[in-house]
Amino acid sequence: MSSVPVPQPQTQFLVVRADFLVALSDYHADEERIVDGYVLCEGDKIKESGHFTTEIGDRILKEYGHSLTVIGKNQEENSSEDIPRLRAVILPGFVKAHGHDHESTIIGLCRDVPLTDWLDGVINPFNHFLLQEGDNVKKHFGKHPNLIAYRKSRLDDVSYGITSSLTHHCNFNKYYTDLLVQANVEAGTKMIAAIGSQDRNYDPKILDIPAEKATDRLDHFSQECRDAPRTQIIPGPDQVFSNSAEILRAEKEWAREHGTLIQIHSAEEFNTTQWFREKYQMTEIEYLDSIGFLDENTILAHQVHSTPSEIDLIAKRGVKVVHNPLANTILGSGMPDIITMLEKGVQVAISTDGSGSADNQNIIAAARCASQYQRALHHNARLLPAKQVLEMITRVPAKMLRLNAGQIAPGFDADLAVLDLTRINMIPTTKENVIENIIWAADGSEVRWVIANGMVLRDNYQITIPGATQTLQEMIELQRMYLDYLPTAKKIIATGRRATQSE
Repeated sequence: MSSVPVPQPQTQFLVVRADFLVALSDYHADEERIVDGYVLCEGDKIKESGHFTTEIGDRILKEYGHSLTVIGKNQEENSSEDIPRLRAVILPGFVKAHGHDHESTIIGLCRDVPLTDWLDGVINPFNHFLLQEGDNVKKHFGKHPNLIAYRKSRLDDVSYGITSSLTHHCNFNKYYTDLLVQANVEAGTKMIAAIGSQDRNYDPKILDIPAEKATDRLDHFSQECRDAPRTQIIPGPDQVFSNSAEILRAEKEWAREHGTLIQIHSAEEFNTTQWFREKYQMTEIEYLDSIGFLDENTILAHQVHSTPSEIDLIAKRGVKVVHNPLANTILGSGMPDIITMLEKGVQVAISTDGSGSADNQNIIAAARCASQYQRALHHNARLLPAKQVLEMITRVPAKMLRLNAGQIAPGFDADLAVLDLTRINMIPTTKENVIENIIWAADGSEVRWVIANGMVLRDNYQITIPGATQTLQEMIELQRMYLDYLPTAKKIIATGRRATQSE
């Protein structure tokens, strides 16, 4: 990883001022909606934040003007101020607690089918395409095709204001974690890479038998990527149904020895969940608890189908849950009762899942969908108000992932998303409705500036990550090559309950 260029802030200081600042922090607890707010960053940390005054502006220009980046300078219409007041709202950069960076190549493919059919219909065939055609594809692009997908996913995240993510790196992608880390370092974002494993009920080409393969891989990439900035390696066993007790115990012990989190998909799709209960005579949560897997350092992705006793057990063990409403609805997997989880004290974050299942990384849309569904399910319009779901894509997942992010306050990482309030759908936005408009009126495309670790990654809607245009063109070509391969691809039935079915 030492050869990967590490981006740095262009100047030592950066300032952004806007009509509104929604800090979502304890530091600004008495000012939920700050009018004419500003944030001053020094390097990769927030130095100051709050209500802007002429005196504050004069001081900032006097003290830091020689090494100061001013967001929106010469870009804001009809503004002659040295620190212009943008028609915008400043938020913490969004934190994605569960996703898959390898899925950006397959956006829009294999729709209108349930989860396991989708996995066998597009995820596994694409992996086989890379196995069979990988050398030719690599020669065509002059780089590994996985790197193209991982770079594209960094662009997906930044375009929607996501500055930190946990990427669940499973299937064949677990072998290419170094390329995933490379894409993150190049982009300047923060990432937790959860390296996957499987040893049963899955494509036999990637089974980790013996179980030591999975922990050896964790050791290898932890060592290889140890100096990569803003990156962590943790275990990420793929699904409960695809990992035996032996491999789950080994990875949990690895997490304990290294003081890391561990994330796993659980109870995501109804038919698979019912099949698991019949096959193993226990629920997925009962199974995980029986092998000592559940504790405060365990994160469950999805957990759509839970019995009341399972929710009680999740709460008792201090386990966290990441809700992915876009993918769960698109794939027809179902939706969890997160209101009951929250009432029981379970920490729940909202995320997007991968681009292949959700088809985008619009985390604002995910927050809105989560609130709408729970209100309809419980016949209660007071549930999950705008501020609460906004926190569930910022400070809640940041706390869950142990990141110094998700809030705007001195000392926190300089991660900001600045949303444009001049868009027609955002007019009128006032102090009284600014938080509500972010969730109910925004469509996700209003992200005009993105600052991650003090670096401007989106400037006036333009992605500044080096090579972005080339990556997008390569992604178009890569999907076309895959689509040309598909008619000759062997049909795959290898996932979950389908693994025991004949064609």
